[in-house]
Amino acid sequence: MLKHIFSIFLLFTSTLLLAQTDWTLKKDDNGIKIYTRPVADETLDEYKAITVVDTRIDNVVSELLTAPKYEDSCEPGISYYIKQLSDNQHVFYAHKPLPWPIRDRDIITLLTVEKISDLKYKLILESLPDAIPEKEKTIRIKKLMGYWLLEADGNTTKITQQLFVNPEGTLPAFVINNLLIKGPFKTFSELKETLKDSDDKF
Repeated sequence: MLKHIFSIFLLFTSTLLLAQTDWTLKKDDNGIKIYTRPVADETLDEYKAITVVDTRIDNVVSELLTAPKYEDSCEPGISYYIKQLSDNQHVFYAHKPLPWPIRDRDIITLLTVEKISDLKYKLILESLPDAIPEKEKTIRIKKLMGYWLLEADGNTTKITQQLFVNPEGTLPAFVINNLLIKGPFKTFSELKETLKDSDDKF
């Protein structure tokens, strides 16, 4: 999997699927659009990121499911593959070290692949916090909701991501919300670069 594809979770971005307020465009650059909106009964905003890549949809699915095998001593900032639960369910782990006195965070994500048609996939994301034991001096993120939506149009694929993560602890909401643009934009920029000319690689 793209090195930083799940580190976006650990930049403390957020989304809630039940929110009803309108989206506000916050960034439009390099073919990537980032939207945010407030969430009812939450202090954190949610975000939605959208881009189009010049590659087939199956290449995008393959990239999102590719990650090194999980080990106890995982390198920070990289998503690791823990196990496959079924034909369409996969479990990933990521750890984010943070500067003292903030405690590190980690997250275990269950990704469920739904093939809606040959031209559309939805990869549902949710937290699976008890899949492996918690680690010392690290806060396990327990609340996550979101998805990747992939829509093919010829040899291009539209990628949309929505995500909710509550980073736990006492981090100020304004600090978290300020990262709602930086995190998704970095991840989508790297994803576009990784998938560039990917039809020749897969």
